[in-house]
Amino acid sequence: MAIYALDKAQNNAVASGLCHDVDRLLLRIQQYKAWLDTVPDADFIAQGGYVQADLNTLRSAIGDMDQLRSVYQGASAVATPKDFRTFAKLMYPYGSLV
Repeated sequence: MAIYALDKAQNNAVASGLCHDVDRLLLRIQQYKAWLDTVPDADFIAQGGYVQADLNTLRSAIGDMDQLRSVYQGASAVATPKDFRTFAKLMYPYGSLV
């Protein structure tokens, strides 16, 4: 891609920024999943305006993202190939970028 250069300092800055972003995002996913797991479906439906199908999608998407975090951190492995985007794509209107 033309937006990158061979300069060491620039590459180190880009790479460290990307690594930091991934670490930060996966921590947020872990924290959100921990909170999400404490809230009963009935509360989301009664107070949050969810229907069960939408809540199932939310929990599946965040569960997949947390599994990806666990794999990234070396805490677990995936025995067979898995597209972690399956439910995540349903959580935003534009779908996956890849």
